[in-house]
Amino acid sequence: MCRNAPVDVSIIILAYNQSKLLRSAVESVLAQTYPSIETIVIDDGSTDDTPEAMRQYDGRIRYIRCQHVGAAAALRTGIEAAKGRYLGRLDHDDLFAPTKIERQVEVLDCNHDIGLVHCRYYHIDEAGSIIDKVGLLPDGDVLNQLVHGDFVWSGGPLYRRECLSAGIPADDVWTGDFDQLLRIALAGYRFGCVQQPLGAYRMVHGSMMDDLTRVEQSTFAVLDRTFSDPRLPRRVAMDRRRVYGEWRCWMSCMYYAAGQWEDADRNLRQALALCPAYLTQPAELVRFLADYALSARIKDPIGFVGGLTEHLPSGVGLGGLNAQLLAQVYAGLALRRYGAGQAREANRLLAEAIALYPEMLRDPSLFPRLLVHSSLTLPVGDSGAYIEHVFGSLPTSARALSRFRSRVIGEVAAASAFEDYHAARHTAVIRKVAMTARYRPARLVNRGVVSIFVRSLGRLAWSKLAHRGGNTAGRRDRWWSVE
Repeated sequence: MCRNAPVDVSIIILAYNQSKLLRSAVESVLAQTYPSIETIVIDDGSTDDTPEAMRQYDGRIRYIRCQHVGAAAALRTGIEAAKGRYLGRLDHDDLFAPTKIERQVEVLDCNHDIGLVHCRYYHIDEAGSIIDKVGLLPDGDVLNQLVHGDFVWSGGPLYRRECLSAGIPADDVWTGDFDQLLRIALAGYRFGCVQQPLGAYRMVHGSMMDDLTRVEQSTFAVLDRTFSDPRLPRRVAMDRRRVYGEWRCWMSCMYYAAGQWEDADRNLRQALALCPAYLTQPAELVRFLADYALSARIKDPIGFVGGLTEHLPSGVGLGGLNAQLLAQVYAGLALRRYGAGQAREANRLLAEAIALYPEMLRDPSLFPRLLVHSSLTLPVGDSGAYIEHVFGSLPTSARALSRFRSRVIGEVAAASAFEDYHAARHTAVIRKVAMTARYRPARLVNRGVVSIFVRSLGRLAWSKLAHRGGNTAGRRDRWWSVE
């Protein structure tokens, strides 16, 4: 935009080398449908051709080069230079969908009690292909959920200026996005969320493995400060041991993935001491580890599990559930292969999972849960067709899993009804809730399912009265072909 034009939104792109990826990030901001945006690139002392690469955008961006000072100082430089009343940031290897800022400004303009609006997003690989998309995310008063895990992508939020200032005080130590978000929540700001994927977080494997000690120290420094804050509600403070235990378990997984066994051992022991339920109910720990192994963070899930089980602390076992852990990972990988159209390889992996843990054929908390998750997050297009493909392709040893077909269809219908509701696809909500009633009636005890059904009926009725049958269904975001 013209440098002298009024500015509503400032987007700060933090750049450090990787000029090719930076170009894609800049282009994704320049392609926004919202008209009043300034794009500020803060070059944190890049040693590659970033300065030359940014010259092609002269007149369209503000390029500020500084010495290598780190993300926190670079972000402050961007905030000081920004003119917008709303501010956002983007890392040089991530992307915005074209309608991201437009959708978020609509929410901020209509909800003055909200300090920031974040969004769902895709994980993409280094080549830009979709790995998966995250599920529905918390909004409103999110402090309780936030202390248990940072669910906000760094490029997701669009902040009111005063809200962002509360998250990064000039006279205090700031240790990253998690710290910033907790400060904002503690200051009493509510979070909004657009429940459609409006960005892409690029998974560069190994990028967080360079200094895990720093990650560990900063994470627990932030938690220590948060739990010593007198503004922290008592209901959240009472859950301190559980919160610290979950973060120690997550940190141990990071160390296991990096092959740093002693640090992994230390963190896992602390997690078990803080959360004894991981020992008394080891299936909970196994589920945590399986989900981490199958997350976008892990490039080689089987290798991750092998390293973990080989280097578990002495005296610490998984209650004989090692086979269940590996079986869940094999099954999760099989479901990825089904989604990619590789049925033969999928059948091989699923057969191995059954051979490792035959109880999977009967346990509704294993394969059905994994299939529901895959249906909602993998880039499979039509989730219904994907589910039928999986059940129609099962190897002989896994045919008994067909007993879970109705359960899976009903669970996916219920979950996707919420996605349709947030996208204002009210006709689809009614259809999905009807499918839930048919295939998984137990889900109707969930008040949320009934609520979105009733609200969708009401909004469709109002739409017909107001527009004489006109189509007011919400638009669909066509940024990527995968919904």
